[in-house]
Amino acid sequence: MRGSIMNQPNETPTLDGSFPRKGLGNPNHFDGSPNETLETIFSRRTIRRFTNEPIAPEVLGMIVDAGLRAPNGGGCQAVIMLVSQNAEVNRNLGRISLQMYHDGYYHVSDAQPSAADDLSMKDGFYGAPVSITVFTPSIWEVGQFDAAMSIENMTLAAWSLGIGSCCVARAKETFETEYGMQVRRDAGIPDDYTAQLHLVLGHPKSTARDRRELYPNRVAWI
Repeated sequence: MRGSIMNQPNETPTLDGSFPRKGLGNPNHFDGSPNETLETIFSRRTIRRFTNEPIAPEVLGMIVDAGLRAPNGGGCQAVIMLVSQNAEVNRNLGRISLQMYHDGYYHVSDAQPSAADDLSMKDGFYGAPVSITVFTPSIWEVGQFDAAMSIENMTLAAWSLGIGSCCVARAKETFETEYGMQVRRDAGIPDDYTAQLHLVLGHPKSTARDRRELYPNRVAWI
């Protein structure tokens, strides 16, 4: 286990010891889904165990296209992406990302272990055959939000096409290293753009999940 184990968000105290829980509620949970979109949202899970099978070009293209179509601040379409199918580049970036990992996160998953769970991990990209890094202009004040919207679109598109994904943080720090800067230069990423988030993708080796229900008391109703 990396660092100390934090309390899970439904325990007391929670992450910062003061997160409000009492008096809040959640909507009723539904066993079925009325349409394919909600079925994708309700069934999606994070995957960190991947096969080596490549993603078909047309499938990867649809996933990237979905990311480009995400909601974005002011309609400016500021997001650009670096899509890597290069195994060596992905492995090196994944190792750098893992080195940037900060201790202190709580246990994440037994079924799909994260860097927080397994000290033996060498690759922060979990051996995924594809990595997508989302960049936004460094001066763009809503860049992180645009990137998150893009990542969410791609995770849902991927799941609907049978592809697993995991969002990985530390993109900014990873691409500020000497190796990261060389990769972005080789790819033609402008210097005045900042790496916001990674999304790693691949065919799931396992879709197992921990039996964890939605945490209660996360919604305030007025």
